[in-house]
Amino acid sequence: MSARHEVVLVVGGGIGPEIVPPVLDVVAAAGVHVAWERHDVPEKGGEAFPEELLDPAVAAVRRVGLALKTRLVAPVKGRFRSPNVLLRRKLGLYATVRPVHTLPGLPTRYPGLDLVIVRENTEDLYAGIEHEIVPGVVQSLKVVTERACERIARFAFASARKHGRRQVTFVHKANIMKMADGLFLRVVRRVAAENADVAYGDMIVDNACMQLVMDPLRFDVMLMGNLYGDILSDLVAGLAGGIAASAGVNIGDDCRVYEAIHGDAPGLVGTGRADPLPLLLPAVHLLRHIGEAAAADRILTAVGVVLSDPRAARTPDLGGDATAAAMAGAIIAALSRA
Repeated sequence: MSARHEVVLVVGGGIGPEIVPPVLDVVAAAGVHVAWERHDVPEKGGEAFPEELLDPAVAAVRRVGLALKTRLVAPVKGRFRSPNVLLRRKLGLYATVRPVHTLPGLPTRYPGLDLVIVRENTEDLYAGIEHEIVPGVVQSLKVVTERACERIARFAFASARKHGRRQVTFVHKANIMKMADGLFLRVVRRVAAENADVAYGDMIVDNACMQLVMDPLRFDVMLMGNLYGDILSDLVAGLAGGIAASAGVNIGDDCRVYEAIHGDAPGLVGTGRADPLPLLLPAVHLLRHIGEAAAADRILTAVGVVLSDPRAARTPDLGGDATAAAMAGAIIAALSRA
């Protein structure tokens, strides 16, 4: 049994409560001893998400510095701020990192895909600064500051160097948004010049989308603003085989939150058949961060065994008809044979 680790567990609505137990079972079966401090954030109806529901979880993550989180489900109607975005802002999580890599047995046109998207988390149109000027006319503001641009650029290059990545590509639309994206581009180029040991290039966002679909293997680390990051993260996940091949890591100066990128699946709630991999993959990345790389590797190997075996228990989205618990059981059985 490994050393004991303290991790906050933030559980939202939707399918979150159903995929948490199977994922924790897999982590335990890999021999990792985690003291989970659980905080549930209930799903609320109506037109607004009460921010105070996040306070206990936010306080716990600030104290512990590390969390695993399901997706928080918000009302679909009315004017509201996403509880996922609120949590990031309250914790000062300025960088979202989306590692995307293909898994053995998961169908994809791009085997061997392994890239990372680094997304600035605090500004841009995604910040949702909007107002109605007059009835029928709405204005959205794209706010970009030199400080935030430089912070995320330095983070991207430092992360690339730490993990042995060969290149950083900055994605922008500075040909049209000459002031906002232009500022971001100038700052990134300046930081790139100070990090000449890491190769650098930049690309307009629409071209980047086309190049990703044509040949995603040409990319390594992709750096971008908030809105482009949200869109391209899902595009790349799709290229790698879907939500099961991606994880979200939100990073600030003092804490990290590893999160599932999927959780709004009302048709699956109560069935027990939601795919556990969107939460298991971030848990694997969390294990690497806390020094449990051997256990993380064993889990990924076991996942590959299950995905590659047509007779193994898999949830419906992966071509089977099993429950999340049964699929976790198959992964645990593969772990025991490793």
